[in-house]
Amino acid sequence: MSDSPTFYQRHCVYLPAMAGWFITSSALSSYNKIIFGQDHIAFPYPLLLTSVQFLVQWMFSFTISTIYPAFFGGEVVRDMPWGAYLCVSIPCGLITALDIGLSNLSLVRISITLYTMVKSSSPIWVLISAFLFGLEKITCNLIMVGLLITLGEILTAFGEVEFDPIGFSLCLGAAVCGGIRWTSVQCLLQKLDPPLSGPVVTMRVLSPTMFFSMLFLSLVIEQPWNFFGPDGDYFNSFKNGMTTVSVALLGATIAIVMVLCEFWLLLKSNAIVLMIGGVLKEILTICVGVILFKDQLNRINTAGIVVVFMGVILYKATLHISKTEAQAETLFSRVIDGDLNAEEILPQSCDEKCVHPNNAPTFTIEAEGIEDDILMKDVASSELREQDDGAFEPENENYGRLT
Repeated sequence: MSDSPTFYQRHCVYLPAMAGWFITSSALSSYNKIIFGQDHIAFPYPLLLTSVQFLVQWMFSFTISTIYPAFFGGEVVRDMPWGAYLCVSIPCGLITALDIGLSNLSLVRISITLYTMVKSSSPIWVLISAFLFGLEKITCNLIMVGLLITLGEILTAFGEVEFDPIGFSLCLGAAVCGGIRWTSVQCLLQKLDPPLSGPVVTMRVLSPTMFFSMLFLSLVIEQPWNFFGPDGDYFNSFKNGMTTVSVALLGATIAIVMVLCEFWLLLKSNAIVLMIGGVLKEILTICVGVILFKDQLNRINTAGIVVVFMGVILYKATLHISKTEAQAETLFSRVIDGDLNAEEILPQSCDEKCVHPNNAPTFTIEAEGIEDDILMKDVASSELREQDDGAFEPENENYGRLT
């Protein structure tokens, strides 16, 4: 029997997870718009509902990592000192809650198309925050890419038919928080020893702070005193109560499935697949906004969308090229110094590395502009350990079996 990879393994192995990522991402954006949007259900307590979803994620991650501690990393959290736990959970959970909370509040006022475009500006804020944290060096190429994305954002906002400055500001604040979240999580989670071992255990660490902080914001801002009262429309009968609970569970389930699909792609695919997939996901979300929610596009904001996508693609391509060059320089210096074994520089096909179950997938951390995406950037920086050649590999062999 031939050991050569099949056509499916060579070309279609990413399709199920990629389709799940696309579908759940678009479904989550549509869900939030339908539930919170002024022209739809207009649920009056978006922060409260978001906190309930965080609670469900906490319960899910705690339960599954407790039942299967070795596979999902529950042992790491159980043995983690309280000081280390709080130093990671509080800052990362707070900034993640702000990112998602501001995103959901912005969908009350703005269209999905504008929301997607503004959130696509996250590379700018990732770059700025990474520079402030000392994780990234500013180059002329990155500055030009940032200016290109900024120009696209201006065109998109200027061409919006029903521009809402408050909604735009909330979404822009969410994009800023997303950039700060990625860099802060990278700084904090990479210092853990042993590191967190996947999205489930990372969700377990962050979701308690996310839940309590979002609940506090809801109590302060929304003051949902009448939500549970007899005068409210959501729990005044058993049927309405079950409907409300079901709606909250639906959003939490979509978010969990999306995180798991994205994590599978992070492990199995490479930077090019993730880059193309991220852009296609955003294009699909815009198509959903235009077709399902009747978002209006004109020449100005269409040009802005094209410019933003060009900037995002150039940004990710620039990072990928710079990291590839850095790895090549490291490898060359090790060859010159004579500390590299011959086996380490033997060529290996992409199919063997990415498909064969005995080979651990290798990839580099990318500043993905993934939104709904609440934890993948966080996960990517926590479960990886740096290798001598500048790449990163999963710490646990079980990752190769996670689906």
